[in-house]
Amino acid sequence: MQSAPVSRPEPLTRTQQVVDEVRLEILRNVLPPGTRITEEGLAERYGLSRTPVREALRLLTRESLLVHVPRSYYEVASINVAEMDDLYTIRVALEECVVERLTTIGAAAELGGLVEFWGHQPTTVEGDVNLVFADEHFHETLAAASGSKVLLPMLRNINNRLHGLRMRDFIDPARVLRTYEQHTAILDALLKQDARLAASLLRAHIWQSYDFVCASMQRGEAIG
Repeated sequence: MQSAPVSRPEPLTRTQQVVDEVRLEILRNVLPPGTRITEEGLAERYGLSRTPVREALRLLTRESLLVHVPRSYYEVASINVAEMDDLYTIRVALEECVVERLTTIGAAAELGGLVEFWGHQPTTVEGDVNLVFADEHFHETLAAASGSKVLLPMLRNINNRLHGLRMRDFIDPARVLRTYEQHTAILDALLKQDARLAASLLRAHIWQSYDFVCASMQRGEAIG
């Protein structure tokens, strides 16, 4: 069983500092879709050599926040709303299958790490886009615990494609707190092997995330 994710150690590398700052500017629409970013320009802005900047741009591209135009520049990725709708719909269907399997076979031992992490809400809640990794870990751990060889890789593919969008979920402290509460309730239903309740809570959790992301895009920025 994988352990629950922990916070990234400090201090941040120069590459991660660039990643965090550029990521937040994209999510807050300081850098709107279509904005061109060059390795040279970013290196000059931060007073860094091109090596850490090049790595930062590569990581942001992997997060689907940037698109690379070979031998030229990077561009802030546009949002395909129709594709996002399909991905969320597929995600809900996949995770409903996960819940059905988990409540049939029981998986208390596999869920222990998730209970430990999400069952202890922080005393002070702040927005943190890096919580998207912990959230993905939550859902992918459920899929792994189901024992399915198909559901986990399919869910990972969906998560990878939604990753950049879903970071918006974790800038708003209220959404962060709500995520802790919803994950705890889902885990409680799973441990009680209540399939109907677990599926209902999971659907509500995912579609509320969808609504929040959509509202954030309509405002043209993320909350924070």
